[in-house]
Amino acid sequence: MVSVLPGDTVHEEEPAFVSTSIRTFLTRFLPDRTTLALEAWHVDDAAAQITLDTISTHSQVSCPLCHVQTTRVHSRYTRTVADVPWGAYAVRLQLRVRKFFCDHPTCPRQIFTERLPAVVAPWARRTLRLAQYLSALGIALGGQAGARLAARFQWRTSPDTLLRLVQAAPVPDAPAPHIIGVDEWAWRRGQRYGTILVNLEDHRVLDLLPERSADSVATWLAQYPTVLVVCRDRSALYAEGIRRGAPQAVQVVDRFHLVKNLREAVEAFLHSQRPALQAAAARTAQALTLVAGPVPATPMYRGRHQCTHAAQQRREAEQQQRHVAWVKTDEAIHALRAQGTPVATIAQQLGVSRPTVYAYLRRTSPPRPRSPQRSGQVLNPYMPYLIHRWRDGITDSMQLWRELRARGYTHAARTVSRFITRLRQASEAGWAPETQTSPYTRPQGPSARAVSFTWVCPAAKRLPDAQLYVDQLTQADPAITQA
Repeated sequence: MVSVLPGDTVHEEEPAFVSTSIRTFLTRFLPDRTTLALEAWHVDDAAAQITLDTISTHSQVSCPLCHVQTTRVHSRYTRTVADVPWGAYAVRLQLRVRKFFCDHPTCPRQIFTERLPAVVAPWARRTLRLAQYLSALGIALGGQAGARLAARFQWRTSPDTLLRLVQAAPVPDAPAPHIIGVDEWAWRRGQRYGTILVNLEDHRVLDLLPERSADSVATWLAQYPTVLVVCRDRSALYAEGIRRGAPQAVQVVDRFHLVKNLREAVEAFLHSQRPALQAAAARTAQALTLVAGPVPATPMYRGRHQCTHAAQQRREAEQQQRHVAWVKTDEAIHALRAQGTPVATIAQQLGVSRPTVYAYLRRTSPPRPRSPQRSGQVLNPYMPYLIHRWRDGITDSMQLWRELRARGYTHAARTVSRFITRLRQASEAGWAPETQTSPYTRPQGPSARAVSFTWVCPAAKRLPDAQLYVDQLTQADPAITQA
């Protein structure tokens, strides 16, 4: 077996059987052995690079314009292109190609360069097989991730190069779409939106439109008369575009927006049922107390200085001002919508978000005054321990806060104090402390939005306290039961 050491250069003065054997072996790794012949090779161990000097073996070539065969050589030059690495060594091909005269009298090109369609594209700096590997890597991973993985394979490239190869890759042929989905996507959320079209039969993206308009959707659909079903959201804009571009198609709503319609209808109905929501929360707390058992009521510490009547009036006045602002916003939104103003314009004029505008439009009555609700989510992992200590008779919030700090709690003592205050209020009402861990047993009751999400949730996935609250709510009012 004959081998070439790193750093060696093979010349013609070496023994004929040596150079022939190595050349025959290395020729197997060329991109196309039918059009290229290996003349010499060089291994640079310091740069971890292998250079292969090759020549074209075509005896005659065709003009790229008139396709007439010719054999008259004008000149020769060398192209350097990158090829797939051999292990840890980068490979460079020194292609010695020719320029030819075109002998066709009417051809506008008199001199042309020899083409190697199975090796490298015109003016390219990498072989076709290396470009195909990089393109597949970019399609699978994108620019940044693809460039990081290419570096592990010794493929020298950049994220921008991978993205250019992805953009230049031919789009695979796809069957004519019959069932498609239309929805919006955000260039910049809340500012600028486009349109995405998906083939729902194979779940592949068909196209991305740069704008969200009925004209662009209608123009796109007019190119595909095979579309029979279009699945969309509740946008009237898309409905108009589908009617104009594909009048033969049936418009359907997807399951997500169907459930969303139901939930929002339930929420709009429950906005006027605030007393019923609060009463159901009280009955749920009573039912849970019968299971967990009450504890002796602990007198609540009212503080050294009681809240004055003037301070109480000031708080109520501030709450009233906030409520008046909400009512004015509700009236302004409904008035602008009645004039035909688009939702995006209403949101921009009033300084609110589009979801807020939609939420106010779904209301059939002005918003009611809100009551403060504190989530206390940072305390949720420690609530069972606090209730256990409360049942042991430990009611000092500062002592409980110090015990929680020893267990890893890192937040303020005020959060613990608020939760202990809720436990005292529950004890005075005769409820078990366990009822305060559920949002369905708070004195103010859960919000209409939270109850609407509970209603559309399958019964098998509801938590026990949520199912108990729904049962208490539906038993109280026939109208709620019907809803």
